[in-house]
Amino acid sequence: MVTKKMYRRTSVKKISFDALKEIALLKGSAGTCVGLDISKAEIVAVVRWADGAFECPWSIKNPTEIGELVRLLQMLREVCDSLTVGLESTGTYGESVRAAMTVANLEVHRISGKAASDYKEIFDGVPSQHDGKDAAMIAELTSFGKGTPWPYAALSEIDQEIMHLVRRLDVFHQQATQWCGRLEGMLAKHWPEVTSLLDLNSATLNRIVLHYGSPSRVAADPAAKEMLRSWGRGLLVTDKIDRIIESAQTTVGIPLGGHEIAWLQEIASEQKRSILEVNASKKRLEEVAQSHAGMRPHVDKVGAVTLCIIWSLVGDPSMYDSSGAFLKSLGLNLKESSSGKRQGELAITKRGPSLVRKYLYYWALRAIQTPELKRWYSDFQRVGRNSCNGSEHRKIKGLVALMRKLSRSLWYAHTREEAFDYAKVFPGRPLEKRRRQRRERAVTN
Repeated sequence: MVTKKMYRRTSVKKISFDALKEIALLKGSAGTCVGLDISKAEIVAVVRWADGAFECPWSIKNPTEIGELVRLLQMLREVCDSLTVGLESTGTYGESVRAAMTVANLEVHRISGKAASDYKEIFDGVPSQHDGKDAAMIAELTSFGKGTPWPYAALSEIDQEIMHLVRRLDVFHQQATQWCGRLEGMLAKHWPEVTSLLDLNSATLNRIVLHYGSPSRVAADPAAKEMLRSWGRGLLVTDKIDRIIESAQTTVGIPLGGHEIAWLQEIASEQKRSILEVNASKKRLEEVAQSHAGMRPHVDKVGAVTLCIIWSLVGDPSMYDSSGAFLKSLGLNLKESSSGKRQGELAITKRGPSLVRKYLYYWALRAIQTPELKRWYSDFQRVGRNSCNGSEHRKIKGLVALMRKLSRSLWYAHTREEAFDYAKVFPGRPLEKRRRQRRERAVTN
């Protein structure tokens, strides 16, 4: 690729099978790689021969010309003795071509999107990025051994169900949050007093809005007190019921018109539906986790929903060779940015699925309430606080540290086929003693 037209694409249907075979007989040998850059409508493929030379990019229509691509790749594999195909790990448009190559027994490797992005100026000295160049970079990174095997494997029925439930949980939780925000905005305008008496996610508030639609209707109904008592199911005390009705009678909110009442009731209806879907998904995930051989020993301590999200988005922890590899898949491995005398703070990379870290954070919040970890978290906030910007920073840093430790402990417990135990998360000496000994060693040195 030394001409100015080196990235000009040729349709895969115009590639002569016999001519390509002759070139492969001359240049091809073990170590030949092909890089694929995949988009919704087009796949760009670049062949890199073992001597480092490249063919001009091929343009393949996605998905109608995948068969033509696979046929050429099979021929190259036979002529070159071995062939490795590299793909970026981003997106889902490449799933069909990856499955087709796996069926054809082609060796497929995954190349990190970050690695390809960082390599763009090293590759040809130009910081530009486009499909033809991306395919060539992926081929070269594959030849350098920067990829990992990535054959396509269809999910089992139970894994498909878990993935389905996790997606429903995530989508309806987002919708419930959005509808809750809309409800808060409407009530702040038309009935601001009620949000200090009832939570926005309260089933009683939802029933009030669905049934009445406006505070004026609550104030005008003589049976409102009995209605609220029945909806509260004994949890609403008489004093709070009286205050809710009084707030409806004396509210400073703007009166609602007919269409505004209809919109407020629609908000409450959609919020209720989303919450019911979230609860149904959680209930089913708990049943699935209890029946799953790998998750069952950890359900009581970790939580069914958290386990199902981990299994569906990053896979079974026993698939990873080490706890560090498992942390990296979660985006909880550490990165540092230091130069010269400036020593940057360590921070997590956040490269894995954000939904997993969200529920690991919830798990950490539950974990600090346990007797085994409550003392550790209290000590963490106290020890070294002077070196941080306020106690809030220290609290979050402690939770992130705990997320990392809990994830490592889950990996160890699962790979050793043991039940998860909070007492084993921080075994050994107390935190304060370890920090003191560390400072003493630093002073001595």
